[in-house]
Amino acid sequence: MPSLPLNIIEFVQNVDLLDDQTLSATQICCLKSVYGLPLSEPELEIYQRGTGRATYDQREQREATFIAGRRGGKTGKIAAPIVCYEACRDHGIPPGEEGVVMLLAPTIDQARIAFKYIRQYFEKSELLRERVVGRTKNEITLDNHIVIGCYACTYDRVRGRTAVAVVCDEIAFWADDVNAANPAEEVLAALRPSMATVRNAKLIKISTPYAKSGLIYNEHERRSELNFPVWRSTTFELNTTLTPEMFEAERRDNEEEFRREYNAEFVDAINPWIVPEILNPCVARDRRELPFQSDLPYYAALDAATRGNDFALVILHKNGDGTIVMDLRKVWEGTRTAPLPFEGVLGQVAGILQCYGINTVTGDQFYSDAVSQHLLKLGITYNLLPFGPTTRGNIFSGLKHLLVQQRIELLDDPDLLRELRSLREERTPRGVIDVRPTSGKDDSAVALALAANEAVSHKVATPFLMGSFNPLRLNPENCIMNGVCINFPTCQDDGYCLGYVKQILVPISHEAMVRPPVGS
Repeated sequence: MPSLPLNIIEFVQNVDLLDDQTLSATQICCLKSVYGLPLSEPELEIYQRGTGRATYDQREQREATFIAGRRGGKTGKIAAPIVCYEACRDHGIPPGEEGVVMLLAPTIDQARIAFKYIRQYFEKSELLRERVVGRTKNEITLDNHIVIGCYACTYDRVRGRTAVAVVCDEIAFWADDVNAANPAEEVLAALRPSMATVRNAKLIKISTPYAKSGLIYNEHERRSELNFPVWRSTTFELNTTLTPEMFEAERRDNEEEFRREYNAEFVDAINPWIVPEILNPCVARDRRELPFQSDLPYYAALDAATRGNDFALVILHKNGDGTIVMDLRKVWEGTRTAPLPFEGVLGQVAGILQCYGINTVTGDQFYSDAVSQHLLKLGITYNLLPFGPTTRGNIFSGLKHLLVQQRIELLDDPDLLRELRSLREERTPRGVIDVRPTSGKDDSAVALALAANEAVSHKVATPFLMGSFNPLRLNPENCIMNGVCINFPTCQDDGYCLGYVKQILVPISHEAMVRPPVGS
């Protein structure tokens, strides 16, 4: 292997190393600007246009930001070459100490996208391949005690390790609220000390733009005063094999999305769903859960999941003045390797609902048949609300209306509040407002919005459905409503319920309520 120092461009174009002869003029200029290499007159014009700076700061940078359009090669042509180059340099790490080149992204799956490019570079080059002494799904270890790894952007991944280079991929989509888990500013603050004593360390941030808020947007607005370059380049400047005409149909469908995704512009189509000034007054400080009260109408909603996402249940009630009060949030979390025991979770859901005197729960179409059938066996009716293109926008609009008017009291639940703060409004190609998380999960937020929607749309909560066929043919001793039924324990339940709950306080006659089994 030719000994370094090769400069970054020589390293990329060397036929025995990365052997990439396809870099565009803008991609070359981006790489040169990180390492303080001389620029030609045409390259200087590209630099001035891309960074907004009148003069070129010809020195090797420890930090740089690239805001780029999709398919412009920001990952494969800029980030991946920097990672390979830095992994092969001498960073002055003491003998016996291990250095790491980190690929960070909102999720490990996203981080693996950049890692795929790096793995391909090392597999294609015999000289680079010979330096590999260890390999796992997410890491490559080299003979110079440098580890290249891809990780999710969390504190525990960045602390306690000597980072020689870090690539923060799609950082515009990292959490940016100070109260969020692993907000971008705090993750970077934790990273910088681990790079402080490293010779020629690199902190590279790359992303397509998102909302007019957060770390990347703030850097772009202040880029003339920062001591490192902040690039903003369109897809077509970075990748000259593409032209705007190729994406004319996408531009016609959604002009703002085209400007954001390909022209790398920060546009107004995406805005924070809620601001702290509206959310914070609706939080009942230090309230984690409320017990059942027999004289209140309760509503429940769930967002089902088996792995990856949370299975979330939210219960709330409505006071006499119309104020909605959140009582409980319960979450079950599965993983790809250990999915949730579906029926076991639904059994727990039914048990919690019974404690609150609820026999109906609302949810979407995800696994709706299985959820509905299993809950029905447990005496719970599943109220299906199919999600269409406008559903999320509608239910979150209703929840936001309650928050603005301070007609809802939320639990002081950090995870729920984090989800609510991460939500963003964005306009779809059809012009519909959708609400999605910037990063992370939104399962509890969805369940809350569904439950609030039910509470607002019903003046009186639906009581336990007496007279309906009970497929379990429960006897009074194990009836799920024996704690609130005024006829317990004298009822003669044999498949049909002859009683009624205390919410109504009027027993229903056998003749009025008994119905034949379904299908008879």
